[in-house]
Amino acid sequence: MRKHLAFLVIVFMGATAHAASNDVIQWFQKTEQSLMDAIASGDKAAWDRVLDPSFILTSEEGEVMTRAQFLAALRPLPKGLSGTITVKELTVQQFPSFAVARFLADESEQVFGQRLTTKYRVTDTYRPERDKWKMVASHVAVVTQDPPAQNVSRANWPALVGIYQLLPDGWTFIVELRDGTLYGGRDPKKLRPLIPLTPDVFVLSGSLGEWMFVVENGSATRIVNLRKFEPLVWTRVE
Repeated sequence: MRKHLAFLVIVFMGATAHAASNDVIQWFQKTEQSLMDAIASGDKAAWDRVLDPSFILTSEEGEVMTRAQFLAALRPLPKGLSGTITVKELTVQQFPSFAVARFLADESEQVFGQRLTTKYRVTDTYRPERDKWKMVASHVAVVTQDPPAQNVSRANWPALVGIYQLLPDGWTFIVELRDGTLYGGRDPKKLRPLIPLTPDVFVLSGSLGEWMFVVENGSATRIVNLRKFEPLVWTRVE
């Protein structure tokens, strides 16, 4: 038993991360930035030098891609699109046999004259090879943020005010109109702004998913709330 515990302690100590040197951190900073720069230009060579043959990518949309699939899909941005990605807040956890690099990918994109800004959290896992590293896995997640409110008609917003419920006996969702702004939430003391995308489609501030009011005969009868691409229907109960 003692021998078994001693073995586990040795294994644990061997797997413990240690502080990466400045040279290692600078290598990852430079390498990750070069890879981000290569996305807009479709530079396959930059990625080909770094990716391990066993590389697997999990994209921000949940797609799983092999090395060959990723490189085949990597192309220059089409005409009318341009953008840059800046690597920020990079950290490195270095272990005896691998390293994990995490950073914020700050993207600015022009789509036919319209500017989009998106942030991603990227986690890359590397294995050492001589004096360099090979990336074996990458996971990308979008950093959620409230969208900008659109300039839409508010004439019908009083018809959206009310109490909605997950029938037959579920939670209730309250919608109020205050000083020209719609608020919603389950707790009447903690209602949050509903950010308009269209006159009857909103995002609840600080949360994911769209809230789509269904209006019939001049009054809202239900809300279809898209939660991670699945509809949740709240029925008006007043």
